[in-house]
Amino acid sequence: MRSMTGFGTGGAEAPGARLTVEIRGVNQRHLDIKVAAPREYAPWEAEIRDRIRMRVARGRVDVTVIRVPLAAQRRYRVAVREELAAAYVEAARRLGRRLGLAGEVGIGEVLRLPELFEVSERAPEPKRELPALRRALGAAVRAFDAERRREGRHLRRDMQRRVRALVRLAGRLRTRLPQVERAVRRRVEERVARLGDGMGLDPARLAQELAALAERGDVTEELVRLDGHLEALEAALRAPGPVGKRIEFLLQEVLRELNTMGAKASDLATSALVLEAKGEVEKLREQIQNVE
Repeated sequence: MRSMTGFGTGGAEAPGARLTVEIRGVNQRHLDIKVAAPREYAPWEAEIRDRIRMRVARGRVDVTVIRVPLAAQRRYRVAVREELAAAYVEAARRLGRRLGLAGEVGIGEVLRLPELFEVSERAPEPKRELPALRRALGAAVRAFDAERRREGRHLRRDMQRRVRALVRLAGRLRTRLPQVERAVRRRVEERVARLGDGMGLDPARLAQELAALAERGDVTEELVRLDGHLEALEAALRAPGPVGKRIEFLLQEVLRELNTMGAKASDLATSALVLEAKGEVEKLREQIQNVE
């Protein structure tokens, strides 16, 4: 069992840069992968998504790729504005002739001229950085998956504890069946006796109506289905792989049976047990929102 929430990071050095990949996952019914990476890595966003899909079945996953250039390996291009330099030199010579000054313009003077050089950093070569990106992504995916598994183990323990509580409550409901049936039959008999008092109703018809009314308060069928759903829940909690949707469905079925029993409940003790069981189901439904 894995949680949908988690965080993982991985790093690697590429020629000229340090790459870091961060993966964050949060709850969401369906799978949604968002990738934020430098523009140069756009051709590999599909590959990044495919690597995530191999490990994640549902949830929102944000993948962030951070590229930090290494200062010692940064490469620059220096362009000389030769026309500007020639214009400076020619202007200096004209000024010397006009003022009658001797001397010639040297390279030292030229190098001190403003805006003579244009410095730019060379663009990275993305293909050379692809192996490092894959290494960083692999490390981040493994860390992300390990975190989700750790949280999943915690969720499984809590959910197994709550399912065991539901099994115990179902057992207590079952032990009350004979007592509940007697109480229902007694009330039905009293009601029929009051309605039929002095009316000369057919005893056979009365017995038939009595049996039908008593059956309406019988929860044996619901308890049988509840047992089956709880067994399936215990199996799902032990199963490998994504189980969140399966457990969501089973919890809906458990709640359906409990609602029916609650509607049929004819005494406070039974109603209290049903309400307690529904409380456990609601807590399970909250937890399953975190499960893949």
